[in-house]
Parts: sequence; structure tokens; C-alpha cells
Amino acid sequence: MDEDSEFALESRLTNHGCYLREVAVDDDGYHLTYQSAAADANGEIPHQQVGDVVNDFRKLFDRRDWPVRSVEATVTDLDDDPLGSWRAEEAWFVALADGDLTEVEFSRRLIDSLETVDR
Repeated sequence: MDEDSEFALESRLTNHGCYLREVAVDDDGYHLTYQSAAADANGEIPHQQVGDVVNDFRKLFDRRDWPVRSVEATVTDLDDDPLGSWRAEEAWFVALADGDLTEVEFSRRLIDSLETVDR
């Protein structure tokens, strides 16, 4: 990922209290690790924040012509201790854009993908 793209993502995430630690892109998707201030305070990954991050990717797909790919995220607290992970499949983004998947169904799949780390 080039510096401009990484900055665009990092800027959006920061607006939601997410601090990008690393990001990589390959043919399969975007792989990121971010710290979550809200997760740190609550000890769990906030569903709303996951939705905010996914919506940031949707905007980057639409407005910045990023290729639509799957998104896989690892979420840590502010000490970089893993809290869990989530994913959004490329096929879900495509089906949502084509009207073959509702926002509610997309959100359900996203929340179902959450995996938490036992602490």
C-alpha cells in the first residue's frame, strides 16, 4: 500500500478512536491491525466501531477507487494486547453494492465474524 493510501485509511480510522498499527494488501484483501481506544476502555471490540471501520473502507472503495477486496482486522488495546478480530468478505461488499444483500444482513455477517481473545 502506498503512503497516500495508508494516510487516507489512517486518517479515517483515527476519527473513530482507532490507531492504525499496520496494514498490508494482497490479492486476497486488506489486512490491518489497529488499536482501539473504545475497546481498551470496555475490554471488548465495540460493534459500532467495527461498522465505522467497514464504512470507511466502503467509502474508499467508492470515492478513491480502491479495489474491492476482503478486509481482515486484528484489534488490540492501547498496550497492543490482542482483543480479537473480524472480517468482511469481498463477496459481501459486492452483494451489498448490487442490492443482493441488505445492510442488516451485511451487518449481521460482520458481527458474526467477530472473534474475541480470552483474557
